Amino acid sequence: MPRWNSSRGLMGVEIPELGVPIKGKVRDCWIINKNGIDYRVMVTTDRQSAYDRLICTVPGKGQVLNMLSAYWFDKTKALVANHMVEVPHPNVLIAREAKETLPVEVVLRRYMAKSSTSTSIYHNYAHRVRNEIYGIKFPDGLQANQEFPMGTILTPTTKAESGHDQELTDEQALKIVDAKLGNGTWNKAKAAAHKIFESGRKQYMDNGLILVDTKYEFGIDSLGNLMLIDEVHTPDSSRLWLAETYKDKFENEQTPDTFDKDILRRWLAEKGFTGDGLVPQVDTAIIDAMVDAYVAPYKMVTGRTLSSQHDPDVISKEVSHHIKAFASR
Repeated sequence: MPRWNSSRGLMGVEIPELGVPIKGKVRDCWIINKNGIDYRVMVTTDRQSAYDRLICTVPGKGQVLNMLSAYWFDKTKALVANHMVEVPHPNVLIAREAKETLPVEVVLRRYMAKSSTSTSIYHNYAHRVRNEIYGIKFPDGLQANQEFPMGTILTPTTKAESGHDQELTDEQALKIVDAKLGNGTWNKAKAAAHKIFESGRKQYMDNGLILVDTKYEFGIDSLGNLMLIDEVHTPDSSRLWLAETYKDKFENEQTPDTFDKDILRRWLAEKGFTGDGLVPQVDTAIIDAMVDAYVAPYKMVTGRTLSSQHDPDVISKEVSHHIKAFASR
């Protein structure tokens, strides 16, 4: 990755006292035990991936993902318990550590978003000419980016350790989840997912955005209770469209105005990069557009502003300070 691509955002945080972090695509995590209770300390960075490669940093992205998740964890806590304990810094979330996690991906969709991924409804319906997908029967004549006539659907997939996730029917997901976590767990997760999605869909729509689809992660706490974990209704876990222009775009068979990382994927594809070879230097205009894609939905749905501090060195020191303070108290 060219050095320029990561020059404007937070790549990561080092806290030697806590050891090597558990690194994901975006988050660096540490597990801290306090008084016999395990906590997951999550630092959301500005790292941006596409086509399974680290491409660049997007300044402020980590704040958006962390603070928007915190907002939705608070908004949905009456619907299902979640792992959030506190948010000591815009890039940091302290959470209860899940003892187990659901062994399937919980994906909900309201629209047939145009996509070429192997698990997308559109790809299977339009290109593989399938009318039954995820065990759900779809009528003839559906168009790209159309709202499903049956409303919100749940489309579970496997969690592949390597390669691509595979679609599952509801029955298959039930067998996998309940075999690991006990009878009734899948149905509880399904019911919670639909409630959370409907809550988010209505609030986003009230603020000019369409919640097209999203992915939820669920865990089981130390008492055996289901809880929502990871992130909620963010531009990384969700597809968001601008409601005001959707109808016109759909009727003219154009791509809806979007607030997600497809901006970067489309630009990379235009440059001939789809995961192989050297990562190209990303244009400033593309990174700036990505910043807007992350910040705009946060401001629209919460009505709040974000910290203006984007200096990665300053943020790293602040994050380290807050985490050490939590670990020592």
